[in-house]
Amino acid sequence: MKLRSRSITILLLAFMFLGMNLTAQVINVPGKSQKHFGETYPNAKEIKWKNNVSDYVAKFKQDSHNYNAHYNIDGSWDYTEKAIDSTELPVPVKTATHNSRYADWKALSFAYVENNKKQKLYRTELKKGISRKYVFYDESGKEVKSSTTL
Repeated sequence: MKLRSRSITILLLAFMFLGMNLTAQVINVPGKSQKHFGETYPNAKEIKWKNNVSDYVAKFKQDSHNYNAHYNIDGSWDYTEKAIDSTELPVPVKTATHNSRYADWKALSFAYVENNKKQKLYRTELKKGISRKYVFYDESGKEVKSSTTL
C-alpha cells in the first residue's frame, strides 16, 4: 500500500511540474504587437516571444541576423535591434568608438537599432571591470546617448 501511495504521489508531482512548465510557456502577446510584427517581419524565422512584465520582446532570425523587436505593454512597437558584427559598423561609428571616452572599454556586442522616433542608431555594449554600458551613435558617429546596463 505504501508503494502504491508513493507512486501516486510521484505521478501527481510530475504532472504538477509538467503543468506548471507548460503554463509558464504561454504568453498572451497583444494583437497589436502580433499584427505589427507579422507585417514588418514577414520573413522572420525561429520566433520566440518573451514577456518582461514591462514589455514584450520577439526574438527572431531574418537574413542570417538575430533580431529583438521590443513592444510596449500596450502592444505598440518601441524599437528593434539587429545584432551585427563590428565589421558592419559604418566607418564614422568605428572611428567614434575608438576615439570616445570609452576607448579603453571592451566591446561585447554591436547592434543596429531602429526606434519609434524614426531614429536609426548603432549600439555598442561595453564592459570595464564590473561596469557595463550601452552607447548609441548615429550614422555620422555622433554619440546620441549612453546608459548603464544591469
